Amino acid sequence: MSRRREGFTLVEVLLAMSLMVTFAGALMSLILAGQSMARMQPEAADVQQRARVVLQTLGAELALAGAGLDRGPQAGPLSQYFLPVGPSADGGLTIWYVSSRQVQTALAAPLVPGATDALIGNASFSPASTAILFDAHGCHDVVRIDEAGPTWLQVRAGSRGCGYAAGDAIAQGEVRTYRVDAGTRQLLRRDEATGGSVPVLDNVAAMTIDYLDGGRRIRVTLRLAPATPDPRVPEFEVWCDVTPPNLRLR
Repeated sequence: MSRRREGFTLVEVLLAMSLMVTFAGALMSLILAGQSMARMQPEAADVQQRARVVLQTLGAELALAGAGLDRGPQAGPLSQYFLPVGPSADGGLTIWYVSSRQVQTALAAPLVPGATDALIGNASFSPASTAILFDAHGCHDVVRIDEAGPTWLQVRAGSRGCGYAAGDAIAQGEVRTYRVDAGTRQLLRRDEATGGSVPVLDNVAAMTIDYLDGGRRIRVTLRLAPATPDPRVPEFEVWCDVTPPNLRLR
């Protein structure tokens, strides 16, 4: 009887190499998947955290929606005269509020559409600030102040739709619109007094606005996507739900 030489046959070597390649491939795929998840999890967490910060800012502005005058014949929430929060023409959300308790007064003379010089009661408006004009009948406009004195203002010419009489209210305020640009996938904030927009959050796939409890409660939902599309990292949602204290039915 012949004795078998010690060693491996070609078939055994090929089988062992095949098993090693298969094992190495599986191990490498696990390593790459782990590295990919390790990269994407911080990215997703960062997007989620930045979205929460933005929604806190938006929620704070929603909480101010409708804040009006503290004194005078038109004192009280802006919602007594017009809707201070609602959808914009481009699918966003526009918020109106008086931002100063001190800078509130009334027109001392009529202000017709297109006029840029306004006479006012004594008040300390600042140049490059924003003012809200409104009357007791629901007319309202936002204006940008270019120059200011104690009893006069020079406002930027704009598309004011109303004429105002002496005694109508004017106060320092803010009018801002939040909207999503589908092309850049950014949440933008537009200053309605100047028309300028600034991006406040990237990678926003959509924004949904729900008016609940008869319009008294507002829920804003942002659907976010990773910066780099990957089927393993799904889109997710964050939202804020606010009941503005100054928002009530007229």
